[in-house]
Amino acid sequence: MVDAVPHTYKLDEYLKDMIQMVYSATSIGVSHIKDDQAAVDRAIEDSKEVLNTVMEGKVDEWLE
Repeated sequence: MVDAVPHTYKLDEYLKDMIQMVYSATSIGVSHIKDDQAAVDRAIEDSKEVLNTVMEGKVDEWLE
């Protein structure tokens, strides 16, 4: 049997929150695609910010 890695639950929760943020941003962007370009641009920027944070991979900071 393999032992769980320390802080797995915290990491899973953090990444789940990140996915939910991207999902929310894209939902807002899609809902305004025809009537509010500024909202779409904000949604794209918000998604980029979240994805860049994840890609930086500073896991120690996420688990504080």
